[in-house]
Amino acid sequence: MTATISIAISRDTLLTSNMRLHWRTKADRTRAIRDMAHVMARHIRPAKMLAATCEVKVKWPDSRVRDAHNLQPTVKAALDGIIGDYGLLPSDSDQHLKAVTFTASDERTTLPGVAAFLTFTFEPVGGNP
Repeated sequence: MTATISIAISRDTLLTSNMRLHWRTKADRTRAIRDMAHVMARHIRPAKMLAATCEVKVKWPDSRVRDAHNLQPTVKAALDGIIGDYGLLPSDSDQHLKAVTFTASDERTTLPGVAAFLTFTFEPVGGNP
């Protein structure tokens, strides 16, 4: 059974690969993203899986050219909240999380103050119940 979890990230919480933040600021943002993803997973309560692939679909607020892969630090923090804290998978190791792919959506998010709207779709693979 597929699991879909979405989170909206504000500009003051977003982490990108190009940012050079003070370690405390980065830690605070990482914790906020991780907690947000954990809460959304608990709210949706998807069935736990043994192994899965994850597609991350990114909706931006405007049509500027961006690189969805730059959100890797944000996605890693969210995956830690979904997998590590909620327990969707036993761990985020290669044995359980087989692949993470990024897709930029043609749709735009219309939520005010949102820098990126992320949708995580987990597709079970292998010996899932």
